[in-house]
Amino acid sequence: MNIRHLVVAGAAVASTAALVPTVASAGSNNARVDTYRITVENLTPAGSQPLSPIGTVVHGNRADVWSLGEPASAAVAAVAEDANLPVFVSAYDGLPGVRSASVGGGGPIAPGGSVTFEVEAGRADSISLVSMLVNTNDAFTGLDSVRLNSASQKFYVGAYDAGSEINNEDGAFIPGPAGGNPFVRDPEGGVITMHPGIEGVGTLDPAVYGWDDPVARITIERVSD
Repeated sequence: MNIRHLVVAGAAVASTAALVPTVASAGSNNARVDTYRITVENLTPAGSQPLSPIGTVVHGNRADVWSLGEPASAAVAAVAEDANLPVFVSAYDGLPGVRSASVGGGGPIAPGGSVTFEVEAGRADSISLVSMLVNTNDAFTGLDSVRLNSASQKFYVGAYDAGSEINNEDGAFIPGPAGGNPFVRDPEGGVITMHPGIEGVGTLDPAVYGWDDPVARITIERVSD
């Protein structure tokens, strides 16, 4: 089942490249700032697809992180191909309309696991998230410009193909434990689409590393008034 963002409104609510959590502030001018708690749960089968730490951008409507059908930026491709979060954060540091860029969660999220972290945002802000499925060439999951508000929000999200690296499914190009080879790429000049999953064209066994969408459940709660 390929889905994009299935929203439940008002709901109650591994081996990757070395990562250093970082926070950068800039841009957004909303007077009121609230704290929001973000929980990301990995729904992929046991042993299949750890998720990388979460690239997190809080921004206004002047900033765009990624969009289905558009080419992935170099920063998004850095996460989707190699879980390179420092590059992602530095790319959004100081951009107009960006309140903060950070790494949420601190470490990889194993299948069945979850992380929770907090961000500060104004009530006119949106949040975008990017996290790699590390046993792939360039699959990622996340959120695209979700508006933050007082209601709890829950999203079931699928896997996206960044379109920046060919899905050769060869361990020599895979940064996660299925290959252990970060920063080895087979470039592709495509756009962001829904990911077809592991199809067995290379060394990755679909029975081990495959998944059905959704791959993650993301819950957003405002925790300050």
